[in-house]
Amino acid sequence: TARYAIAKLNELPFDRLSDRLDLPPLVSLLWLIVALVPMSAFFSALCLACAAFARSTKEGQYYLMPLFLVSMPLMMLPLSPGTEMTLGNSLIPITGVVMLVMNLVQGDYGVAMRYAVPVCVVTILCCHLAIRWAVYQFNQESVLFRESERLDPRRWLVHLVRDRQDTPSLAEACFCGVLILVIQFFVQLALPAELPANPTFRFLLMIVFISQVVCIALPALMMTLFLTQKPLVSLSLSRLPSLGTCGVAVLLAVSLHPFGSQLGEWINLLYPISPQVLANLDGLGKLFQCGSPPWLPYVLLAVVPAICEELAFRGFILSGLRHVGSKWWAIGLSAILFGISHGSLAIQQALSAAILGMVIGYLAVQSGSLVPCMLFHMTYNGLMFATQLWPSIIQTRPSLAVLVNDTSSGRLLYDWRITGLGAALASVLILWLHRLPYQATREEIIGRARAKQTQMPGSV
Repeated sequence: TARYAIAKLNELPFDRLSDRLDLPPLVSLLWLIVALVPMSAFFSALCLACAAFARSTKEGQYYLMPLFLVSMPLMMLPLSPGTEMTLGNSLIPITGVVMLVMNLVQGDYGVAMRYAVPVCVVTILCCHLAIRWAVYQFNQESVLFRESERLDPRRWLVHLVRDRQDTPSLAEACFCGVLILVIQFFVQLALPAELPANPTFRFLLMIVFISQVVCIALPALMMTLFLTQKPLVSLSLSRLPSLGTCGVAVLLAVSLHPFGSQLGEWINLLYPISPQVLANLDGLGKLFQCGSPPWLPYVLLAVVPAICEELAFRGFILSGLRHVGSKWWAIGLSAILFGISHGSLAIQQALSAAILGMVIGYLAVQSGSLVPCMLFHMTYNGLMFATQLWPSIIQTRPSLAVLVNDTSSGRLLYDWRITGLGAALASVLILWLHRLPYQATREEIIGRARAKQTQMPGSV
């Protein structure tokens, strides 16, 4: 058989040999090499950062395993049936590069060139962040000069309780975020996949209690009581904010709501919602018709999540993440965890929550208190649920129809003038928050001093 195949191949011209074997053209090697350069820089920087942080080879393997588990789904997603190159897919790290190379190898240059710019921008940004993280690890003396030690679980638990600090450590904050996500995963498996046709008030109360109190607030509060010396400081409740700051938080939520609605519509254009997810979202509207008082669902779906989620993400987790040495990294990481915790229904909700979490995290850092964050959160959630009343309001008062563009799809879209005015007012309020003196952590003070020293001429 081998001799017969070789004889047949020898009869073919050299330029038709690749066609008969279904081999990609030689220009595909060029596209693979071009894509290999940024991907090598990205993963090399991540591996160097993990290697610098690890105290032994075995510990380094533990850190590389999560990196492998996260990268594999991103690389396998383009191979899923029906997956096509879109603007939303091009903004996903690693996935966008794989899909771009696939289109270039297949000769779909029109599709590839259309999305080449967003893929390159996202890839370069990821490389920049990974390299910055690796440089940061090599500049930390506490990371470079720590000794390898054998882990004793019993001594480690005694150390956590006996040597408690005023606020949680970076590892404790990350563990709290992962613990919340793990609990949410198993609770979601235990809960029914579809809402009942006629939900009762007891069902609504059970869903809110499990999803907010059990999954989010309880782990953060338990870790605060057992792992910190000053629970109120860890939860950013040690000092009361001024009335002006609270008023700015409420006004900021009102002014950002039109832009948030428009942002959600843009996200839906990038990542269209599947019919099954739309059915689940429509089922949430039935919870307002469960026979309870009209104001009670708003309390359960706006006030309770605002308190529970802020205690966890802007309280315990953000306080621990600020030990990383940069308030922006702490705000960003807490916002990512906040967004992932909202991704049980759809990725669109996770992206919107992550962007909103950046604003709330900045409000928590600048105000130094969790009270404005809770006021912002419950105001924003209350406005989001109140939009379901707009169709009936417009029917009774048609003059208010000029404020919105569309309410038939279930999502309230404000007029572009209202959205622009709200965004301008939100910018002014954020600038006012930026001028507030905030209390920096010890690591943030050291990080700013080191950054100023490296920027001085003649510094080493």
